[in-house]
This record gives sequence, structure tokens and C-alpha cells, in this order.
Amino acid sequence: MEVRLHFSKAGISSYLLYFSRLGVLILLSVQFATTFLYSKRNLQSPSDVAINKHPSNFKQKQPIARLFFSSNNIYYVFVSATALNLRSGPGVNNSVLRILPRGTHMLSLSPQNSDWLRVYAPHNFEGWVARKHVIFYHPKPLSTLYDKISSLHFRSLLETGILNYLKENYEHKRLNSNDNLSIIVEDLEKGNIVASIHPDKSLKSASTIKVPILHAYMIQRSEGKLIENSNHKELIEEMTRFSSNSSTNTVIELLGGLAKIQQILEKTKIYKQIRLIEYIPENGRAYRNTISVADLNRIFRELWFQRIIGSKYSGEQNRQVSIEMLNLLKLPGHPWLKDRIKAGTCYSTNKTVKLWDKTGFVKGSNGNAGIVEINTPFGRKAYSIVLFIERKDFHSITGNARNWFEQASMHMRRISEMTYAYFSKRYHNYNECGLPLLMRHTRNAFFKTSLIQ
Repeated sequence: MEVRLHFSKAGISSYLLYFSRLGVLILLSVQFATTFLYSKRNLQSPSDVAINKHPSNFKQKQPIARLFFSSNNIYYVFVSATALNLRSGPGVNNSVLRILPRGTHMLSLSPQNSDWLRVYAPHNFEGWVARKHVIFYHPKPLSTLYDKISSLHFRSLLETGILNYLKENYEHKRLNSNDNLSIIVEDLEKGNIVASIHPDKSLKSASTIKVPILHAYMIQRSEGKLIENSNHKELIEEMTRFSSNSSTNTVIELLGGLAKIQQILEKTKIYKQIRLIEYIPENGRAYRNTISVADLNRIFRELWFQRIIGSKYSGEQNRQVSIEMLNLLKLPGHPWLKDRIKAGTCYSTNKTVKLWDKTGFVKGSNGNAGIVEINTPFGRKAYSIVLFIERKDFHSITGNARNWFEQASMHMRRISEMTYAYFSKRYHNYNECGLPLLMRHTRNAFFKTSLIQ
């Protein structure tokens, strides 16, 4: 059951005070300790090696998979070189199967003192790599804490850390008290929401409204009410990839206008707070269109699970349309249009991290919605993250609105780093990006009672 939280500065303090009294969670600092290098561990875990996504691929890997998960001598390793050859056998005379980028996580049957390691990544690859280009590590997952917080008001340690981050930045006036965060984060592997603050609040959507408009276009095309041509495809790409306002307005007209699109989207039962009121002027200053982070999260979830046009269409039709939309959301846009989820973060250069997203900004509203997919020792795992910082009375923003935008973007990126750290720990990755920030704010929430008055 989803618990909806409505926080003011005082509300954040009162909730965090509740947590400060829970001395039983003193284990937190131990669980969040820096990842230790090199250890052996029995990795048998049915939940971690679930094979529901790519059964055909897994079937091909069964021989080595059985070997790995029947062994007590399994090691976690990750690639430390910029690029590493995965070979068909031990030694440089064996053929190269693929190039593994830095940060690739794998499981190994070979101990630390081997010159060559036999490695495996579920649903992905198997082969041999040179020992000198990888690091052995022992993950410290957070799973032992889940039971301790399951009965409390907060969904996860991530949500607690985000709330303390907001509290401290309000107190130190690094974030204006009128700037409010709305966020939802969902683990798409496990299907649970791990952070949710003001999920149903209606927000100025800015250019994030273009994702629902793209959705309406795909529905109309699938129903045969729109015969697509090359011009339509160009308009859709310009709207999604380059956030073209003129192309968006043309697409709106193509679909029958704002009221028609609203009707199409309401029929999907995905959107609860969306309101399409106005066309987008060339300067982008559209303030009356609204959406919620929950609305945007639901559409990205449907995209990820490939059911975007609904149950009236076949699984293959849903798959094709979902992939088409995701491909559009992955295309690079203008170099000066930076996202607030990966760009400018400590993991921005990590080539193993993939992002599908849409940004939006008008004065007083800064948003980003997307899906992040990370590499882990048990295959690729994904989470959705939708976050907005909004100031309702945008007229109170003095000076250049760009300065407000940059400040809000900085806070969004720090929260994204904490989220990345949380999922890296959850899925046994070797990672330090965002971890000190997450550690500090979660510890402060629990232990620094002087900060919670």
C-alpha cells in the first residue's frame, strides 16, 4: 500500500525526530561501511538470479550457470581497465569475444591468485579475462536493514536520506524553503517504490508533457486513426529528441487538439493529474499544463514492461511500440540540453549506465523523468526516477531564472547520485559514487538529534 507523504520543513523535522529515537538502527553505520576489496562468498540467491526476463538467453547459459551457482567459491569482480578483452579461453592467443568497458561487474570461479579468470554475467556473457585488469571485492548489501524499517513510515533508507538532504539544505539556506521536491523512485526489477514524496502533486509539466503527447500519437497510430508518413516521423523525433515546441504544436494539431489528446490519455487509466490546457509557445513559457511525478512514473513503467498501448493489442505490438518510444527517449539532444539524472553527476562518464529520459523546465519548475539501467554481477537492473523541484509562486524568483534553474539542477543531481548509490548497494555493485552523501544524510537522520529540533 502506498503511503502518501506531505512534508513541510516542520513535517520533515518531526518525521526525522521519530527516527532518531530508534537506537536499534545503529547497525546502519556498519552496513554502510566502505566496500571491502576481495572476499569469497556463496552467491546462491533465488531472488537475485531470477530468469524471468530473458529465458531463451538463460537457457543457452545453463551449463556455466549451474557450475557457478553450485559452487561455494564464487567471487565478485569488476573491470578496472578502461577496456578489457573478454576471451574464449585463458591466454592472449584465444579469440576476443567482446570488449568490456570499465565498471563491468561479473562473477568469477577463479581465485585471486589466478592469472586468468573464468567470468560470467547472467543473460549477457561468459569467458575469460586477465586478472591484472579486474578488482576483487566483497559487497555489503543493505538487505539486513529492510526488515527493520518495513513497519515504519518510510519506504527505504533512500527516502530517509533524501528527506534529511532536503532538511539540511533548507536549514543552511542552500535551498529556498519555497522550493519543493516531488519525487518517485521505483525498483523495476523488484516492482516496489523505494522513495515517494508528493507523488500526486500537480506540477507545471514544462517539456515533460511531450512524453504523454508521444504516447497519444502512438495510440492513435496503433488504432489506425493516423497514417504515419516520413514528415510525421520527423516531427516526432524533433519533439522528443530536440524538445522542439513548434513540432510539438504541429503534433497536437495532427492528433485533433489538446482536448482530444486529454481524452485519449484519460482512457489509458495511466494518468491521474495530467491537464493539457495550452499549446507551447516558441519561448517555451507554458505554465498551465500540469502532470505529477506519479503520472510520469507510470508511463515509464509501462514502457519498460512493454505494454504501453494496452491489453487490446498483442504482446508483440506493445513490444514494438515500447521499444520505438524508448529509442526516441534515448537519442542525444542538443549538447546544451543537459539532463538532471546522469549528466553532471559522479557517474556521468560510466559507460555501463544507460538512461532513457525527458527533461522539462519553465520558470519555477525543473523536472526530469527517466529510467536508469545499471550493470550488476547478476545482470542489468533498472529503476525509474522522476523528480521535480517547483516553486509555486515563480514570480518570487528574482534575477535571472537561469540561476534558479542551475541551483535546482544541482540539488536534483545530488539526489540522483544518492539514488544511484542506493541501487548499486542493493544489487551488490562495487561503487563509491554518491555513497558518502547517502551515508551522511542517512546517519544524520538517525543519529544527529541536535539537527532535529
